[in-house]
Amino acid sequence: MEIEVSDSTDWLGTPLASLKPVEEAFRCHVCKDFFTSPMLTSCNHTFCSLCIRRCLNADGKCPLCRKKDDISKLRGNWALREAVEAFVGVRDTILKFAKTPVPVAAPKSPKRKAAEVDDSDDEFQESKRPRRSTRNRKAKGTEASSQLTIEDSEDDLPESNDGEDEYVPEPNDGLVACPICEQRMKEVLVDRHLDTSCPGEPHPQPKRTPTVNRSIATTLRSPSKKPPAAPAKAPERLPTLQYSMVKDQALRKIMRDLGLSAAGNRPMLEARHREWLTLWNANCDSAHPKTRAALFQDLQAWERTIGTMAPTSSKAVSTGAQIKDKDFDGGAWAAKHDSSFKDLIANARRSRQMAEQKARGAAAEEAAKQGTGSSVSESQHQARQVPPYQQQQPPPLHQQPQRAQLYPRYPAPRHPEQYGEY
Repeated sequence: MEIEVSDSTDWLGTPLASLKPVEEAFRCHVCKDFFTSPMLTSCNHTFCSLCIRRCLNADGKCPLCRKKDDISKLRGNWALREAVEAFVGVRDTILKFAKTPVPVAAPKSPKRKAAEVDDSDDEFQESKRPRRSTRNRKAKGTEASSQLTIEDSEDDLPESNDGEDEYVPEPNDGLVACPICEQRMKEVLVDRHLDTSCPGEPHPQPKRTPTVNRSIATTLRSPSKKPPAAPAKAPERLPTLQYSMVKDQALRKIMRDLGLSAAGNRPMLEARHREWLTLWNANCDSAHPKTRAALFQDLQAWERTIGTMAPTSSKAVSTGAQIKDKDFDGGAWAAKHDSSFKDLIANARRSRQMAEQKARGAAAEEAAKQGTGSSVSESQHQARQVPPYQQQQPPPLHQQPQRAQLYPRYPAPRHPEQYGEY
């Protein structure tokens, strides 16, 4: 089963390649993954809470600028945490969209383009005509309706109304008329009159709306049987320990109280307790803290890989553990293994010389096989093979340049004539 690991280089080769530096800014410099509970150091660098706590526990220095820092100076960078969560939520969608090929439309022929332009002009002309006709029809219809209204008002007027349509003002007695039977009564009795005793109307069934409203009001007033769950209490941070001031029995008791294993020697107990403090306090910085059981699983995974239960029988593992120690003395290590380094260098030089000699011998054999009988080619070949200082006879001693001219660092030898031997 292949595990897909996301990386900022996924954006390369897409139209959104400029998002690569954006994603790199959202990744931790230690674990190379997206920030998890980012914390800001006193030197203004940001790391995951778990990563920076482990680094400060190891050597007390910032992993980037190597300045001294302390866990108590860490501060949460919540704005960056929200930005990372938002980016991670849409990353897959944006990346999938960026990798989707854009369909390329086929070029259209000039004849087809001209036909489409003509069709569009015809449609535009047709769409214009109905608008004008509709506007004319509306105007004509408005005029006709006004004429008809005037004619109706003139023809339908009664010759004598006999006082039926005359307006009669209501008496100012504080009563109102029923809208159906026009019986006058108090305003508060109109609804009951309409529901029960209004003539010409069947007795309606009693309304259920008041009952529903009453039940809703009762529900709102009465407290619910299940009160809302209280928010989960944030875990409290664990204090650090000065292991030099705590005895073995007290340290084992502290670890048993925390639910940790108390097996092993003193260094194993300190390493296990220190890692548990790191996991627990880093979990307190998270917006979505893990459960205690999940933290125990992380601690067990740490012990199986690089912790107290990791295999240490091999020489390489023990050597690596010594080198990664913060108190490692590099000068003493180099002095102790200086002979080994020199042997390695000598072997490398010897193998290089042997390789060069083999190459020169192979070239000489190939040149001898391809050689011709001409003296010119042989002389040229000898000139190439023999160094110039071996082809000429050295001059007499008194004609040779003095040694100080050739090698200025050495004093010039005295000539025998200076001693009067001749």
